[in-house]
Amino acid sequence: MKSDTAVRAACCAQLLGALTSLPALAAPEQVVRPYVGYALTHEDNLLGADEGVNGGAGAQSTSSRQASAGVLVDKRISQQALSAALNFTNIRYDQLPELDHNAHDLRANWNWRVGEHVDGNIGASYVKALAPFVNFHGRERNLRAERRQFADGGYLLHPSWRVRAGASRSDLEHELLSQKGLDRIEQMSELGLDYLARSGSTVGTQLRHTTGRYPFGQQVGALLVDNSYTQDELKIKVNWLVTRKSQLQFLGGPVRRKHDDFPARDYSGLNARLQANSMVSGKVTLAFGAWREIGAIDDITASYTLNQGVNLGTIWNASDKVRVDALFKNETSQYSGLAGIPATAPEREDRVNSAVVKLQYRATAHLRLAGQAFRTERRSTQPGNSYPSSGLQMSLKYEF
Repeated sequence: MKSDTAVRAACCAQLLGALTSLPALAAPEQVVRPYVGYALTHEDNLLGADEGVNGGAGAQSTSSRQASAGVLVDKRISQQALSAALNFTNIRYDQLPELDHNAHDLRANWNWRVGEHVDGNIGASYVKALAPFVNFHGRERNLRAERRQFADGGYLLHPSWRVRAGASRSDLEHELLSQKGLDRIEQMSELGLDYLARSGSTVGTQLRHTTGRYPFGQQVGALLVDNSYTQDELKIKVNWLVTRKSQLQFLGGPVRRKHDDFPARDYSGLNARLQANSMVSGKVTLAFGAWREIGAIDDITASYTLNQGVNLGTIWNASDKVRVDALFKNETSQYSGLAGIPATAPEREDRVNSAVVKLQYRATAHLRLAGQAFRTERRSTQPGNSYPSSGLQMSLKYEF
């Protein structure tokens, strides 16, 4: 996982992805678009110090500077589409120089097509960044690298029916020795069948099998626990174009996870995610999301969390040059993966409320200025993990 600042940026990106009808602010389309950027960020509690410990006196306020450079590539050759996004960022902390690092975000994709009925994607990504201080609050640098390769394809059996399949592998590695127990390798395979309505809406079902392996195990007292697992899912997938300006997406169904060690950690239940977005006017788009699903976490005392939450986002295109994004999120995480290990603390539950507001100004066809404010409130039943965090960021990006 990325640093807390990067996570907030990812939340904004997630919001933008959900609002599919949003017009972009990018410069006119080019095959290769290099860019540079610079940002100043101030955070009042970067390390996530508990406010209940010494009255929150351990909170570390710090400012950071991020200088970035990258390139976006979009190239179409006949029916084939090639794309890549390469970003390199140098991050320097004024009060915490021991956390200084270079971050990388490298992604490439080949959207291939054969004839009129067969198409898919082949791609890879490599992301290296500072891990978040959600469960680890030390002043040690803990870089995390994630490598992912994937391939998928679909075949149009009939104008109304499409079968699809895909596979991927994800490798996660931590720099800090004390966090090596979180390293994991996940391999996923998927098979689906969709009905394609004339309206553009789709409804289908998908089967997914995931194998997760933890090479270093988890040290719990005198025990070395293997959190490796297999997970099977059967879900209904719906993409409903309610109107020309509104869309509803749903993915949900039974999920079963089995662990190689400690069967009491196993999970069986319903997972679901709902996403709706609507352009309520020519300038304003709203998005709403709700979910109940298990997920991987950065915590050496649990193998997964059961996450339930909602979010509300909006984008206001105030003018051709000005846009305002806002995202508000509430999530409860139950650290259910603790079960079955002797001599551990009672099951943990965290509640997190977060908000991000971002203002963007397109100064010229190539230059974009932005400012954002963010706030997070975490309340945990585990001592040492309840804290507030807030900050500001000013940034600029120039595309050549």
